[in-house]
Amino acid sequence: MEINGINITVQRKNIKNMYLRVLPPEGSVKISAPYFISDDAIIEFVNSRMDWILDKQAKIKNKEYIPPLKYVNGEKHMLWGDEYNLQLISNNIKTAFVKENTLYLPVSKRSKQKNRQKTLEDFYRIELQKEIANIYDKCTGIVGMEPYEVKIRKMKNWGNCKQNKIITLNLNLAKKPKICLEYVFIHELCHLIEFNHSKNFKILMDKNCPNWREIKKILNS
Repeated sequence: MEINGINITVQRKNIKNMYLRVLPPEGSVKISAPYFISDDAIIEFVNSRMDWILDKQAKIKNKEYIPPLKYVNGEKHMLWGDEYNLQLISNNIKTAFVKENTLYLPVSKRSKQKNRQKTLEDFYRIELQKEIANIYDKCTGIVGMEPYEVKIRKMKNWGNCKQNKIITLNLNLAKKPKICLEYVFIHELCHLIEFNHSKNFKILMDKNCPNWREIKKILNS
């Protein structure tokens, strides 16, 4: 149906409530609605959310759409801030590697997407472990503190530090420039002194990583 000049795709389902979505890359609007809801009720619902719909469409239009990764040949992947073309190769080789502008991923011919993803993430983990080892003494020497353990995993935050002195770093840091890893590691080491983001914590960051604000912008870009 068309409401106020906007085409709405309506899908009837065996559900209790209506659900509205605005989807990239075109900003198309879709509604899932119960069988018992009338068209008039759907129109009223859409009109009540019209400001939100238009705002969402504008944000999608102004932001470059990034499709979900499929881990196929020619796809772009990042390593330490540089972009590489993915190339699937025979899994006779044990681990992924880069050469010039290509990231070679050893997988079986019939591998599924989740298997290719895991192989690449294993490679990122190895790369991150190597770089952590490279910067460990430098960063702990700057802050004057050492963690009990450093872990790596996928998570929402770039890093965290527990009161048991265990620091965890985000696996995706391997995709960012190496200076970002150094900044995040110093950030978490400072939490061993100030377990918050207070004024004193920012003073510590200014002392131990003077350009941390600029690096943070690079990290989150």
